[in-house]
Parts: sequence; C-alpha cells; structure tokens
Amino acid sequence: MKTISVLIAAFRARRWLGDCLDAVYAQSLPAGWRLQVLVGVDGCDDTLDYIGTVPYPALQGVYLGRNRGTYVTFNTLMQYADGDLIARFDADDVMLADYLRAHIGALEGGADLTMSWSVYTDENLRPTSVVPALPDYRPENGCRRKGTDGQFVAKRHIWERLGGFRAWPCGADTEFVIRAEAAGFRTMVLEDFLYLRRTHASSLTTHPETNYESGTRMRLQELTIQYREEYLAGTRSVTVDSEVETAAIPLRHPAPPGQTAEVAPENRTGW
Repeated sequence: MKTISVLIAAFRARRWLGDCLDAVYAQSLPAGWRLQVLVGVDGCDDTLDYIGTVPYPALQGVYLGRNRGTYVTFNTLMQYADGDLIARFDADDVMLADYLRAHIGALEGGADLTMSWSVYTDENLRPTSVVPALPDYRPENGCRRKGTDGQFVAKRHIWERLGGFRAWPCGADTEFVIRAEAAGFRTMVLEDFLYLRRTHASSLTTHPETNYESGTRMRLQELTIQYREEYLAGTRSVTVDSEVETAAIPLRHPAPPGQTAEVAPENRTGW
C-alpha cells in the first residue's frame, strides 16, 4: 500500500480549515493508495482549539507552540510524513474532486513534481475575477490557466534531495520548485482546474508585509533569481539545511467534540 501525505500549515485558519479538510477527506484515491493528513498548527491557539473538534479521527496534528511561519511549519510536518508522495496544500484553499487522483496519475506516469490550474474565489468560495493580490489581473470566472508553485505534489525523494523549504516569510515554495528543476527533476502542470484559491486579506499574497509589492517579497524575489542562476551554474548547492521547530508537539487526536486537542501535560508550560 502506497501513501500520499497531505501537509497543511494552519495559522489563524479556523474560519477556513473545515472546508479544506472536508475536501481532502472526500478525495477518491486510486487502488493501492492510502491517505495521511497532517495539519501543522503554527502557534495559533484558536486553530489548536478547532483541531480538537474536527470529525476526522485519522487526522494528525502537530502544534508548533510559537508562530514560525508557513515554511518552517511544512518542514516540521515532514518529520511526521509517511508518504511516498507529499502534497503541500494551504489551509484556506479547497481541493476539487479528483485533485489527488490526477496528481498521483501524473506522478506515476513519470513526473517528479506536479502543479495544476486553479480557480480564484472570494471568501465564500464563489469564483471571482477580482484578485486583491493581483489588481491588474482579471481572470474570467477566476480561472487561472497556469501552474501555481504554492500548491504541488512531489515524490518523497525530492524532499530528501532538496532538504525542504527555506525558512522565508514568503516565496519559499517558488524557490523550492526552482531548486527541483535545477536538480534535474521533471515538473509538470496539469491543465485542469483542480482546486479553489480563496482570496482574503490575511493571505500571504495579500498581507501588507508579504504581498507582491512589499519590500520583503521583492527582496526575496531578487534573491530567488540570483539563486536560480547559481544553481544552474553549479556554484550553489540545491540542498539546504531544513529548519524545523524542534519543540513541536504531536497532538492527541481525536478529542471529544467541543474540547481542545490534548498535548502532554508537561508540555503545557507557556501557552
């Protein structure tokens, strides 16, 4: 039996996470495949409270205790992932039917890392051509016919080769894909609309500190371009030391409805 692990980083995600998890657990997998779902609670107590109420006993939660950011959270979740395939997915987005099946098919067909087309929506998951992060972009009915670095599925050996994400506040998914391509892995874009991209003011691409016009993102974009040239020239290693939260705590799940997912009493100090 093969495993696909879905990794979800969750920070202030209580409002969105139910839709995300419902869609993940509704996925139909090919014969011979099983699903593992890991949610990283990125130092956010309201999300921690919510994890204890979700109706999925197989869900595995990991509590970081302090806010470390999206990419350190994903790196930390990899310490618990069993999958032959690893899916990186956002807590505010929603998989459409056959999202995982389509990616598995492409990866079994020879690709190493796969992305797909997507549909922009408003907060209520209604398709929209208004994308706050991209004010000059007006996709018809929200349909984006382009692969998105932020949501992808990759074979496990890519993570082992590359060492995970850089511990950046934004843009580290794009940099990861660039390293994968520089290392010779085959990337593929599935030309089908396979997930909903929810737009809201708190997303990394919209937030003032990390949006496309922010100094932080522009600086990291310049660094990504520089690194890409160095990877291709062979003057910089594509493997990075993966930064993780060493004090992360696996959650005891499931918890009774209305109660918080439990952690060991000796680990409760300070929160």
